[in-house]
Amino acid sequence: MARAGRKRKSGARDKSGRLIATARLRADRGTAELRLHRARRAGALDPQAARLWQQGRAEEAVEAIGGGDHSQAVDAIGRAWLAGLLAHPARSAEALRDAGRILFKLYWAHYAELAPSGGLYREMAGRGVVRSITASDIERAANLEAALNRRLAILDDCGRDVRKAVESLCIDHHFEFGPLWLDRLIQARRQKAAPDAEALRRIEAAVLGLAALT
Repeated sequence: MARAGRKRKSGARDKSGRLIATARLRADRGTAELRLHRARRAGALDPQAARLWQQGRAEEAVEAIGGGDHSQAVDAIGRAWLAGLLAHPARSAEALRDAGRILFKLYWAHYAELAPSGGLYREMAGRGVVRSITASDIERAANLEAALNRRLAILDDCGRDVRKAVESLCIDHHFEFGPLWLDRLIQARRQKAAPDAEALRRIEAAVLGLAALT
């Protein structure tokens, strides 16, 4: 029996039968206004761009701020990363940022499992039936708790100030702005001024803790 030939690739073709190459979609980075808001939160909105924005020339203002990944300005750790505040001699800033976000996810996933208003309960209520908690649910909750506790123990070993700084930067809900000490650091970077000692101490402690988590 003859073997089947290679399957014909699907897609539009030209008159000669060749596949027409499709242009790759560019990532949607949001509207000019959204990108400017993100840049402002990360301290990347320079005076020239700010003036253009105030004049209603948002598209030109976006060109002035450059092509940085300002979509990272969705949380405090992302804004710290964009502002260049996660410098460490042996760890990349990206690794520290990602370690902070993993901690956030583990912390709130764990406490969502414990709270009656958590995702599991909402899912059951939405279907109109409250089912019994299964062994897999209990195992998942236990795994989340163990992973979280390992990280919190590492931070405890680094000292109370380190844990508090990491919690402030990565766990507390600071999505648009905050914590205040981070806002002060970003403002100082934007104005090319010396940061205040307390804010500098906190970011140094947070970097130390995040490096221990990587």
